[in-house]
Amino acid sequence: MTVFGMIQFSSSKPLSGFGLLAMILLVFANIALLVWIAKKLNLIDLDFTWISKKNIFIIVGATVLLRVIAIGGTLLIQQLNGQATSNNDAALYSLFKGVNPCLLFLLIAIAAPIMEEIVFRAGIIKLLCEKLLILGIILSSFCFGMIHMATDLPNFVLYALMGLVFALIYYKTKRLEVSIMIHFLNNAIAAIAMILMQ
Repeated sequence: MTVFGMIQFSSSKPLSGFGLLAMILLVFANIALLVWIAKKLNLIDLDFTWISKKNIFIIVGATVLLRVIAIGGTLLIQQLNGQATSNNDAALYSLFKGVNPCLLFLLIAIAAPIMEEIVFRAGIIKLLCEKLLILGIILSSFCFGMIHMATDLPNFVLYALMGLVFALIYYKTKRLEVSIMIHFLNNAIAAIAMILMQ
């Protein structure tokens, strides 16, 4: 289940202009609250010192690696389960069908990476398992796999591997902003594909 799995967007009527604006403001308020909490807990720095040639290289390399994992995982799921896509992607397509493209992009490409990285990387690895980092990386990857509709082993492995990439990048760089940027790029590709398919 994704962070937004409990919100029901699918309806026969699209959101009104006011409803859309209210939803966008609610999402931004949610992000701001979580970032504020993360800042208070020293889980995120919110400065630009993370931008370096090394981190840019890591971001590009990890994004390519995640696309390989996503495509390979989807192909494996197709072969083993006969599904066209992962359970998580199928749920997202259903959940966001007919949703305004701006709101869809905001939720999937911006809100989800920020919130999930704060919870799964900073929250689990730095806050809960600071003295047991390897356990934190494993637990973070496991939870990330489970929260993404892992109803069988192939679906779990796909998202747990992606979670492992995010966790290792966070561990290596010690900067949540780097894993957020990688997560953003990964999800932005998926969000744009969903928008184009609507």
